[in-house]
Amino acid sequence: MLFARILGMATLSMAFAPPHLPSYLNRREVSINSWDYPAFTIKIPIDHYNGSDTRTFKNRYWVNDQYYKPGGPVFYFDAGEQNARPLVPYFLYDAAGPSSPLTLARRFGGIALIFEHRFYGDVDGGSLPFVTNKDGYAIDGYEAYKYLNTEQSLQDPVYFAHNFEPPGLEPYWSLLNPKYTPWIWLGGSYPGIRGAHMRVRNPETFYAAWASSAPTEAAVDYWQYYAQAERSMTRNCSSDYTAITNYVDNVLANGTMAEQRSLKLALYTAVESGTGGQVPAFVNTTTAESLTNQQVASYLRLPLSYYQYYGFAASIAPFCDIMETFNDTRSRTTDNGGTSKALASESGIALTHNITAAWSAFLTGIAETDYDSIPYTGSDPTQDYSWTWQYCSEYGYYQRGNPDNEHTIESQYTSLDYFQANCNETFPFPEGLPSTPNVAAVNKYGGWHINPSNIMFSSGEYDPWRALSPTSIEKGSPNRTSTQYIPQCNSPPANNTVFGILYKDAVHVSDMRALLNTSDINHQNFSTVGFSSPVSPEHFYAGVSLFESALEEWLPCFGNESYGQELMRQY
Repeated sequence: MLFARILGMATLSMAFAPPHLPSYLNRREVSINSWDYPAFTIKIPIDHYNGSDTRTFKNRYWVNDQYYKPGGPVFYFDAGEQNARPLVPYFLYDAAGPSSPLTLARRFGGIALIFEHRFYGDVDGGSLPFVTNKDGYAIDGYEAYKYLNTEQSLQDPVYFAHNFEPPGLEPYWSLLNPKYTPWIWLGGSYPGIRGAHMRVRNPETFYAAWASSAPTEAAVDYWQYYAQAERSMTRNCSSDYTAITNYVDNVLANGTMAEQRSLKLALYTAVESGTGGQVPAFVNTTTAESLTNQQVASYLRLPLSYYQYYGFAASIAPFCDIMETFNDTRSRTTDNGGTSKALASESGIALTHNITAAWSAFLTGIAETDYDSIPYTGSDPTQDYSWTWQYCSEYGYYQRGNPDNEHTIESQYTSLDYFQANCNETFPFPEGLPSTPNVAAVNKYGGWHINPSNIMFSSGEYDPWRALSPTSIEKGSPNRTSTQYIPQCNSPPANNTVFGILYKDAVHVSDMRALLNTSDINHQNFSTVGFSSPVSPEHFYAGVSLFESALEEWLPCFGNESYGQELMRQY
């Protein structure tokens, strides 16, 4: 869910109205403390593929068995590239609204659990195989991070499932083995990728999966990331954003030193301005003038920072509204009032007036947009270093502008070389990173073409990660047809189709839970899930309804062997 750290189907035509809410969802909770939900741990091998290496680490997991009936499925929710602890109240106990793991556990008499990914979690109690320094960096360097790769991290859930012995469920330990109980994978974004991989790699362990917003195609050059944001913009905003990017790139490449200093100071001042465009009392001119071209490029994409989570209306539109209603007295207007002519136009300010006016409007938009109103819990160095290692070593996802189109909202100074240099600087191990991410280690499971049985893929129409998902419509993708027709159990969808839902106007992972109670202090004034993604009751109910129907089709095919049948007779 945290892919943004790199800067972490058939359209649903009918609305799914939320059903009447049962009493257990009508409670009101003022504050939710994730530390109130204790974790269990399991010792997992650091190296699954070296029998002589006996080292282990403690991996955290959380369990809710309140709806369990012997023989019911295990619904495994993968936390992915983040600290799992803050997710627990919201995905295992329905704090603030229903979630996919608990809703499905209730429906099928199963167990719901959350599993934390190796190298993630709290520094003083997370699933960390190696000690980190105060900055969250593994002290052993390459000798630690080399164990953070696709194969080791995929084997962890397999080992866990076959050694699952949760306290309090001792009589059922044997029955809970994947040989006798269906394990169902649930995950969005990177965890969705892992779920798809698991259905290819270990179908004997994970019987079915729901993969939400899963970019299964790893790519070094992911220039398409910003294409969705640009497509969703109003025409005038897109036109001006592109014009400003080209203008800034040209000044950085061809302008005089004085022009470059002036540009950097103006942009830095706008970025450092307070809410409402209040110019800071002190602007560090030296800092502004020392900005690299890459840092300038990062400032230019500030309005795009939250797009993947909140979409155009909640993240980019406020900036666009300010920029496109700018007037030449620098007093914002929305009705063409004021003492001078407002510069708003359908074609954009740059085309209607000039680039100087557009630049002033852009700076005003940067300065006055209230980014503090968009919830963000900030970065966590431990998680950041771990995910950075993963994309630098295997996943890529370097997010630059379209190399074949100079008229783009992304600066040319956000280049592949820039990303690779950052990777090499962050992990300066002589024996460490490949010269470019080894995406083959990921794509060997199918990439765009991945097509296992018993899996549902769901995506948002405007998700910037959709371009790398099985529902991609980008050039070079197989352009597979989406369908809500449920395939038979243990049979992949035929004829280049993908089973699942494409949510109209949605972005990233909007369907894993629904926000119905905003009294929780972590969810006031905005719809967030796991502190990173939007939530939608419509998308949640549509997704969980279709997946329930799929499981009703698939679960009867799960074959308990004679030992499992004998175990069932004991309960």
